[in-house]
Amino acid sequence: MNTTDITPLITDPTPEYYEKQAAALADACRSVHNDSAKHIRKYHPEPERLTQLNRPDTNFGLDDARLVVAREHGFTDWPALTAHIADLRTPGSRVAKFEGAVDAIVQGDAATLQALLEADSALVRERSSRGHRATLLHYLAANGVENFRQLTPANALEIAEILLSAGAEPDALAETYDTNWGTTLDLLVSSVHPAKAGLQTALAGKLLDYGAAVNGVRDDGAPLVTAIYFHYPESAEMLIKRGARIDNVVTAAAMGQTGQVATYLDDAGRLRGDAPLIAVPWLKVASTREANLALAFVWAAMLNRVGTVRFLLEKGVDPASRDHRDWTALHWACYFGHEEVVDVLLAHKAPLEARNEFGGTVLDQTLWATAHEGLQPGHLGVVRKLVGAGAKIHTWWLLSDLHPPLEERVIRILQEKV
Repeated sequence: MNTTDITPLITDPTPEYYEKQAAALADACRSVHNDSAKHIRKYHPEPERLTQLNRPDTNFGLDDARLVVAREHGFTDWPALTAHIADLRTPGSRVAKFEGAVDAIVQGDAATLQALLEADSALVRERSSRGHRATLLHYLAANGVENFRQLTPANALEIAEILLSAGAEPDALAETYDTNWGTTLDLLVSSVHPAKAGLQTALAGKLLDYGAAVNGVRDDGAPLVTAIYFHYPESAEMLIKRGARIDNVVTAAAMGQTGQVATYLDDAGRLRGDAPLIAVPWLKVASTREANLALAFVWAAMLNRVGTVRFLLEKGVDPASRDHRDWTALHWACYFGHEEVVDVLLAHKAPLEARNEFGGTVLDQTLWATAHEGLQPGHLGVVRKLVGAGAKIHTWWLLSDLHPPLEERVIRILQEKV
């Protein structure tokens, strides 16, 4: 279930208001209305069953519409939505208290949160009535919960201390992302909001102070792999200092532990038969030595581990190796502006025109990063290197109506070669 991209309830919600919304949606499906069809397919749990949308004889009924409206607002079904509304309108109900505490957390209102917890000590272990079933602590991760509440207040560490000292369970699981990332720690070290606030690593450390499992609730190393996967090396380093295991070639390479990487390879530069493979359920990499070594190489480049990249190339790793998403080492190094790694890869003839999961070449993906995520210190140098090496420049990057537009300095580099 989509637990993040949801719509907030109106200020004074009533079942009647949402019943009208459901009826309007059901009516819209009896005529041509492309927006309603897209909306339904986004939120209905069985969109493949709805084969007759936008037709007078549609098989989309009022119960389907109610279900879509409920899930659009983060609830598993219509009864869950109406029960939430009824409880919300009842002063002193568990739902009303929980929602008030959540608002206090995301707004950084420490005094209100403290007062609510002192008045009701069990509230700290209460769960949301929305589909994600998050606890109050989960909201500090600003991830997996409703997007309009994904906020990191400046005093998030104080808020964390209030919750944890009141008895919040650090490893409680929420039903987010199909439970692939369900603990507050997992959600935190993959979340952009606390990272941008400069608080991600400190908050993760606070969770560990209160007993969060540094190697994950399944003891599979998931928090470290998550921090690496989402490119938060500072948090990854902190996890290692606090006891996270580096016990396979992928995490060893990603963290630049070249000496440890060497112990996993045989004389021919292949992964040894007895070398442990990465085994985190949500990471869809093949359980083969070849796939693990390829991922190790690509992630070393992604995290700017120049020495490890050089070592693996010298051992014979293919510079065209791809990760499980079809990104090459050069894709990632350029995406993040790692100029020295790019130099090493280009010197070893890493492919320029390889296409990743989105169909993007190395230059395409680099330009996309500069436009959508901001120009990083190494990006201009990387673009020059790619263009100088002969990367094809697709003309759409120079269109005047490109949105968002490329930065002028990037455009000038491209125009010099067109």
